Amino acid sequence: MNILNAGTSGDYHLHTSTFSDGLNSLDEVVRQAGELRLGEIAVTDHSQAYLDSCGMPMRTHYRIFSEGRWRNVHNRVRVIAGVEADLLNEQGDVCDHIQGIRPDFVILSTHSTVYRGDPKKLKSGYLTAIRRHGARIRLLGHLCSSSFSAHLDAEAVGEIVEAANAAGIAVELNCAHLVNGKTCLSSLAVMLAACNTLYVNSDAHTLYELVSLREQGFRYLASAFPSA
Repeated sequence: MNILNAGTSGDYHLHTSTFSDGLNSLDEVVRQAGELRLGEIAVTDHSQAYLDSCGMPMRTHYRIFSEGRWRNVHNRVRVIAGVEADLLNEQGDVCDHIQGIRPDFVILSTHSTVYRGDPKKLKSGYLTAIRRHGARIRLLGHLCSSSFSAHLDAEAVGEIVEAANAAGIAVELNCAHLVNGKTCLSSLAVMLAACNTLYVNSDAHTLYELVSLREQGFRYLASAFPSA
């Protein structure tokens, strides 16, 4: 297993109040990333499908961020525009845009508020999405979420990870889900054993989570999966 963002190299799953459901603004998140001496971060606010499902109004035009009118004036942290895309159904349809803009850095996740397919066919949805959209997907987010574990068991997670490996897609140790008891640990063990490449990401929605969660994730790896 190759951990792609060990130490302070970067955190690649972050949410802001500027574009979705984070508590803190883009500038506040960037300033805190600088305090942590992170080399880079990916701001991966939720897809338009997620925002619409939650009735979140548009606070700021995403184009200001994506077209470079916003720039980091606080520190030397490299800031990447991304999106937490949503798997929509078992046909592998995804929503990978915010306000019609499709960033290059794409996390593919599933959320119960957005997914409209048959949950029993969730594995098929992931496998089809990887075949259809693999060239755009950088990593799979919170694949071991307990919210879908009744329909996506450890064996299914292993099959999805093998498909991700073949497509050059990484998976994620989602530290927010892990720390907050939202991870199926049996599926996580299979994912960690099977994956070629891993991101250890905070999925932070607050500055406290940005500061604390990845450290807890690395402690978990060291204790529960030493070979990682």
